[in-house]
Amino acid sequence: MRIEKFFHVAVEVPDLDKALEFYTEVLSLGLVNREQLPEKKLEVAFVAGEGCEIELMCYEDSKQRSFAPIEVSHLQHLSFEVDDIEEAMAYLKKNGIVLESTDPIPVFDGKVLYNTFRGPGGELLEIAQIRER
Repeated sequence: MRIEKFFHVAVEVPDLDKALEFYTEVLSLGLVNREQLPEKKLEVAFVAGEGCEIELMCYEDSKQRSFAPIEVSHLQHLSFEVDDIEEAMAYLKKNGIVLESTDPIPVFDGKVLYNTFRGPGGELLEIAQIRER
């Protein structure tokens, strides 16, 4: 078997309409497909941008579910690469998003700058600017 590339990541959300509004309007990802899977009591939507695709999953009981606490979850966060982190942070703030830090957070000797925020379902999201590869 040879893996060609990463296809998508799936995130369960408690409210698909609210999640779609956030991912398409705030994060500017495009809606690829939305489908009901009644046999699984599930509705899914795929959103995509340049080099990324996310499957948003909402079960009939997603609003009542307890999601895995961060210490046992295998998915810690989703990270999106941006060209200009300052510009991206200003855009998110303008759209009512609360960021973890008021300034970009440098890592890897300043080669990467990042900041985190929560999506509408509480999922941890990150924006990152790669300054040097």
